[in-house]
Amino acid sequence: MNRNYDLLICGAAADANAITLSEYGVMSNQPFIKKIISSLLINGMVLGDIPLVTDKTMVQNGSRWMDNLPTVNWAKLNEGTTVTKGKPTPYSENAWLMRNAIDADNKIIEDRNQIVDPRAAQLDAYLKAVSYDFNDKFINNDHLSGDEDSFIGLRYRLDNPSTFRLASECKIDAGGVDLSPTGMTSQTANTFIEYLDQLLSFLGREEGDGVFLYMNDTLKRRMARAIRVLGTGAGFNIVTDAYDRTISKYKNATVVNIGRKADQSTRIITNTETSTGAAGASTFTSIYATVYGEEALMGWQFESIDNSCKDVGLIGNDSTISRLSFDYAVGLLPNHSRCLGRLYDIKMS
Repeated sequence: MNRNYDLLICGAAADANAITLSEYGVMSNQPFIKKIISSLLINGMVLGDIPLVTDKTMVQNGSRWMDNLPTVNWAKLNEGTTVTKGKPTPYSENAWLMRNAIDADNKIIEDRNQIVDPRAAQLDAYLKAVSYDFNDKFINNDHLSGDEDSFIGLRYRLDNPSTFRLASECKIDAGGVDLSPTGMTSQTANTFIEYLDQLLSFLGREEGDGVFLYMNDTLKRRMARAIRVLGTGAGFNIVTDAYDRTISKYKNATVVNIGRKADQSTRIITNTETSTGAAGASTFTSIYATVYGEEALMGWQFESIDNSCKDVGLIGNDSTISRLSFDYAVGLLPNHSRCLGRLYDIKMS
């Protein structure tokens, strides 16, 4: 049973029908757009998981009820009515721009001896970079040491719950639970599963409905091993999506390896966190959890991807350069104080 810990007074975006890139890619009849979306999803871009609405604004404002609900008054017969009211908490989020162009000399494109289309090769490489970079910023970005021209990631938001109007208890210390190859036992596996259930419970989604659990490849393997150690499925199963990707599930929550940074070497969620969850050179890692939906975490795009990704054609005074343009604005909209969570202090080695 889901529990709604706070109520949303939603803005224009949250009132609209949201759709994920995955769903849009299946429905699109434009080959160019289908190729772009398929590439982003195959490379594991988190944006494919997020419900998106299209709204031509760079700022979304809204408010929600948190710990300041109206007071309930119980009365005796013949007593008068007591006036009560609460105070909703406002919030504001920005959209952020990814803006690049891929140019190639028109003669190279028309060269009959070319092995591959140079623009297509560059586009494939660029879309990989977009996927890796978006995922990294989704977890790690902040405006102090990171990229101030991109959105703020989950780590910083959960480290500063009062600033972002999040429930502080949704950042959970797993107590150094040992999932290392030599330290994992049925007891530590059970302890880990209990902490995982606590995370789902604190998010208000005990069965994992609408929840995505983001972790690195090592922890995803260790999680599967922990369930095998317990000698039961423990709610863990495998399904496939519309793109024939294998999807792991714990209860109804989707388990995702968020992958590596654009260098294709460094993990986005490392195995070297400290026991306090900070970046460091120790032996711990984390799980980040999101609840997606119109009354949870969603996103908005300024324009649809159809209008943001264009084959511009020939440009310049002499029309010798052919251009592909990628001009996409997207923002995150956390519509609930319990739509984000983190389980940290999980021992890997």
